[in-house]
Amino acid sequence: MKHLHLLPVAGFTFALAACGSSSSDSNPDQQEKEDNTEVVSTYGPFSTGTSSESYYAYFDLETGKQIELTAEQAQTNSDWDIAFKRTGVYLNTHADNMVLVYYTGNNSSFYDEEGTAVTEAFLTATAESELEDYASVSLADLPEDEAEFKFDQSFSILDGFYHYDMETHVVSAADDHYFIVNSDDAFSKFRVTDVTTEGRGLAAFTLGIANQGLSESEFEPETELSVDAINACASYSGVYIDFDLKAMVAATDAWDIQLPCNTDNNAAEFEMHIAGDATAIQDFTNEHSGIDTSVLRYYYFQSDVYNERAFDNAKWYAYSLEGNHKLWSQYGVYIVKTANATYKLQITSYYNEAGESGNYNFRADPLTE
Repeated sequence: MKHLHLLPVAGFTFALAACGSSSSDSNPDQQEKEDNTEVVSTYGPFSTGTSSESYYAYFDLETGKQIELTAEQAQTNSDWDIAFKRTGVYLNTHADNMVLVYYTGNNSSFYDEEGTAVTEAFLTATAESELEDYASVSLADLPEDEAEFKFDQSFSILDGFYHYDMETHVVSAADDHYFIVNSDDAFSKFRVTDVTTEGRGLAAFTLGIANQGLSESEFEPETELSVDAINACASYSGVYIDFDLKAMVAATDAWDIQLPCNTDNNAAEFEMHIAGDATAIQDFTNEHSGIDTSVLRYYYFQSDVYNERAFDNAKWYAYSLEGNHKLWSQYGVYIVKTANATYKLQITSYYNEAGESGNYNFRADPLTE
């Protein structure tokens, strides 16, 4: 087994031979091998729909079965461990089953020193050729530092508009952190350029705002807006900003971003939110001088609260190695820790026998000595 840092890898495979296998309905704990070699359990394909109509496939590693749930039901359900939706892999964050994942870093040779995919390595790999890596993972491969296990987390898309010095307790504007908001059929790029504090609240702040209409290709020059949060909180439950007007507005008006008020001192809280029908991206490197609406979906605009998936830090795939928009499995071996047990998992394919995408095939078994 080749342990190194995380990277993505290849494949378009289906069933598994060797070492024994199971169907998608079987339970790994019920399988036996006469020669006492390790059981390797395979599952799938589990469909996650199409790019235009996608949905989640929820899986319980303990029973080895898919659980039929709506996305709303899954939020309060602790039975499922891992879920798939198109290219995304999700972990349960229920208080009774906080699922963690650790990537073993196998198949580092699929990338060169610059981190570029070695195409030939990806294209020639198969589920069979990568079986040994999977089978060799045991409890001995658990990381010494538990902090290396990652979990899915939720964040506000507008987090990061200020800096906080832990030693001096001074708050300052993160004026190099830009945000782009898609709201009311227009784009607005903004940043916070100055802040004034009041105790533990935000008394005043200054925004730099630049708008772009849907018919335009670049943001206009930045305009400065000074906001008196104390005055706003004296009248409303929050501070409401309209980017089109570049002004504070009432809570009942059409607003684009909002800061809740601190009821203890009538200042604003150090948190910022976009409207419910708006989306946004973080542009902390000031990369975007405008938004190309013809490729809008590739900017990955997020809602006010978004999830950062643990699997995104160790993607299971490489994309479009031959320029054909296919995904090639990394055959990465992940260690997944649930409330009840610890498992290893390896995604072997993203396609069914008809070549249709969004259909997951994977191996998963409890870890043994």
